[in-house]
Amino acid sequence: MLHRPPAPPPSLPRSLALQVVLPRAAVLLGWLALNHWIRLPVPLVFALISADGLFLLWQSRALLRSADAHVQSTGAMAPVWGGYLLMLFAGFAALTQWWDALLIARAIEEPAYAEQRRMEREALYSLSVSGDGRSLRLRGEITYGLTKRLRRLAADNPSLVQVDLAGPGGLIAEARGAAQLIRQRGWDTRADGLCASACTLVFAAGRRRTLGSGGQLGFHSYTLMFGSGLPQVDLQREQEKDRAFLLGQGVSAEFAARIFAVPGTELWLPGRDELLGAGLIGPEPQ
Repeated sequence: MLHRPPAPPPSLPRSLALQVVLPRAAVLLGWLALNHWIRLPVPLVFALISADGLFLLWQSRALLRSADAHVQSTGAMAPVWGGYLLMLFAGFAALTQWWDALLIARAIEEPAYAEQRRMEREALYSLSVSGDGRSLRLRGEITYGLTKRLRRLAADNPSLVQVDLAGPGGLIAEARGAAQLIRQRGWDTRADGLCASACTLVFAAGRRRTLGSGGQLGFHSYTLMFGSGLPQVDLQREQEKDRAFLLGQGVSAEFAARIFAVPGTELWLPGRDELLGAGLIGPEPQ
């Protein structure tokens, strides 16, 4: 019985081209495309790395067989060393793409800068709606974006009738926006904690204004966030705008004048009777 001898391994140049260079180039292009366009789940990345690792081992074995045959037939080592260097480069390129794929798969996507800033600002305060949908609770600093969120909540909760307030104040411009919305909706306001500075402007917008058992209102004149000042901002004029607003809400002229006489570094905490006499709060419902 005749036995056919095993086929000789392909020549070294042919082996390098067909078994290493072309397949490895196709695989690397595939990794580049995946890493650029797709965020794969971690288990799938490990599975692909394992499969590619086995393929790389097969390529290395095929190259070794062709290199041995080449040395036996020609005795020339230079092409063999070139093939080894090429295989080493292919392995390094594969490791680089594997590592990139793992980093991408495990990375937590960072929000865009604008989204990051929005999240940072919203972390300064909290907004919640009561279970019956009639009361909105605001706690914390009055900052950019608050009025926009209040409008969304108003649209989503048409049965809202009251805003419960507590906070250290914040941006007057944003407080004015919130106050305008409260007036438009005809909501009542209630301070059930310390409502100070710009928070009092929001409180004063209520149709009916009351203090909770632990409620307090704290007042002082306006100050700028930046010590160097802003030449385009006239604090006196801004205070006059809000003094007129308070008068329009039924607050006595004497009380409104006293608010803006308090230094910005201090806080005036008038008592319940004083607030009632000034018209800033009304009597508690019986």
